[in-house]
Amino acid sequence: MNPKRPRRRLNPDTVLLIRQIIIGVMILSFIALLILSVWYGTRVDALTIKEVNVSGGETIPAEAIMDKVDGVLTGTYLGLVPRRFTFFYPHQAIIEVVDEFERIKSFSLRRTSFESLAITYTEYIPDALWCDDTDTVCVFLDDKGFAFTAAPSLRGGALMRFEKIGMTPTAGIQTFTPEEYQTTHELVERLRERDWYVSRAEIDAASDAYLLLAAGGELKVSLKEEPVRIVDNLVTVLAAPEFSHIEPGNFEYIDLRFGNKVFVKEFETEAEPEVVLEEETVTAESEEVFVAPVVPVEEAGE
Repeated sequence: MNPKRPRRRLNPDTVLLIRQIIIGVMILSFIALLILSVWYGTRVDALTIKEVNVSGGETIPAEAIMDKVDGVLTGTYLGLVPRRFTFFYPHQAIIEVVDEFERIKSFSLRRTSFESLAITYTEYIPDALWCDDTDTVCVFLDDKGFAFTAAPSLRGGALMRFEKIGMTPTAGIQTFTPEEYQTTHELVERLRERDWYVSRAEIDAASDAYLLLAAGGELKVSLKEEPVRIVDNLVTVLAAPEFSHIEPGNFEYIDLRFGNKVFVKEFETEAEPEVVLEEETVTAESEEVFVAPVVPVEEAGE
């Protein structure tokens, strides 16, 4: 009868090593399986953004925005997950790249399906130009007086020019208050109705505006006054026999900043005359004319 051989026991260190190897293989297998799952799962055709629909603009080509967005969607995260994977597409990065277009006023970005994005935007529409005193640096203004982007060198009078005295035209700021801007526009429109065309408005920090007429001459006004009152004062002065000949181009300036008191400076006069408007009577004694109606302007024509 053979005696039993004693069992050989593995060295504890060897057992530990084998166990660690098995665990390591399992972990690596799991990681490999996970990577393969992510790789193929994030490349499923039905979960891949294939198109970007852009709409709403007038002057910015939709293709320009689409090209920018396509650039953001190109590539992968960590070399593994495509940036076009519908659940992890770079939403914030797309917002930032669209926001780089200075002409875009507002926009929305949304996913319309697993395979497409939609961008709808509105633009700033050029309403006027803000230029320096030499017209070498200009930016576009919208209808609220917001300077939204640099303007190329433009000639002609298609857009009225504004100047903020003491400031250099800069995009991205609210240069003129909406009230100043709207008052100036209303005043310019009321003057246009009387064939007095304004080509440029220079505005200072005190809200005084110097309106340069296209045919020559300057109107000095305060934007704190109502446009209708300013024009009424001008009409009252022009109704006087001594000033019935005045029209754009044949005077230096008319100062309307002091309510019912109006100063007129003609080119041919060297003295400083004074005109007093009492009821409906005007007497001129100097060249620069001071009009001081005894009655309010709205009653002077009665």
